[in-house]
Formats: sequence, C-alpha cells, structure tokens
Amino acid sequence: MDKVERLIPIIRKITQVQKPGKKTLQKLVYLIERKGIKLGFAYSIHYYGPYSSELDYAIHRLEMQGVVTIISDGMTHQISLTEDAGLIREEEVEILDKEQLQKIDEIIAKFATKSAYDLEAITTTDYVAQQLKANGGLWAQDSLVEGVRKIKGEKFSQEKIEEAIAILKEEGYLEQ
Repeated sequence: MDKVERLIPIIRKITQVQKPGKKTLQKLVYLIERKGIKLGFAYSIHYYGPYSSELDYAIHRLEMQGVVTIISDGMTHQISLTEDAGLIREEEVEILDKEQLQKIDEIIAKFATKSAYDLEAITTTDYVAQQLKANGGLWAQDSLVEGVRKIKGEKFSQEKIEEAIAILKEEGYLEQ
C-alpha cells in the first residue's frame, strides 16, 4: 500500500474536526507516525518544526488526483477532501487496521483542536528529544528546553516548551 493512499483516511479523520492547513497536517501526521503508525515519511527540522517534503509532495499528489483540494487563504492553505474522495471510502478499510485507526482517532482527539503554533511547539520539542536520544540516550528537561531554543530562538517561552514537554510525557511520546 502506497503511503499517499494511507494518508486518505487520516486526512478524512482530521477534516471531521477541522480543515487543516499544511502546517497543521504536517504536525498531526508527524505525531501519528511517532505513535508507531509507519507511513514512511522522513522528517527534518524546518522553520515551522518537523517537516517532510515527501508528505508535502503526497498532499499535492492527492490534489492532482482530485482527492483533496488545497485552498490558499492568505498565509495558510486549507486542505479538505473532495466529493470524489467518498468513492475511495470502501478501500480505506483495508489500508489501516482497527488498532491503527483507534490510535489515530486518539491522536486527532487530543491534538487536532490545538493551534498550529501549539503543534509547532509540541512537535519541535519532540523532535529535539528524539535527536538528543539518538545522540546519547536520555534527555534532561534543561537540555530539551535549550535544544528547542537553539532552533527556535525566542519564539517559544520556557513555559511554553515546558508545557509541550508535559503534554508529550502525558501522551507517552517522551519517556526518561
């Protein structure tokens, strides 16, 4: 199953809560992948936090196939499924298993109502934690705050980063 097709049920679920912009969709898919649902997108740090050019390409491919529409709205882009996407619904059942769909529902319920700014803080903090872990094992809260600050400068206050750490711990993304 191609990773572009695996996005369709995820986008369907997210758009039931909101019409996400590209930034929000990037962050939600990142969080979904971090919970073990392997979609195959590679992420690197970007101006707005973790970003996958492959995911951006996949979204545009779905637009070219007539599955989603991307409406430019000032500084953002609203993504929604087209009427034609309803024809694909039966095939979606086989794309992700019941356990994966339940996990996706939980992530969307927890994170889809957050602002793009909050999602950027949360996912950047998680990305930094994963890099610290990859480079030496355990992370400490101070080094995590410092790592986010190194990337984002003063964009997020220490309190905002600590709030992101608390959310990530609560949701099982960060373990010490």
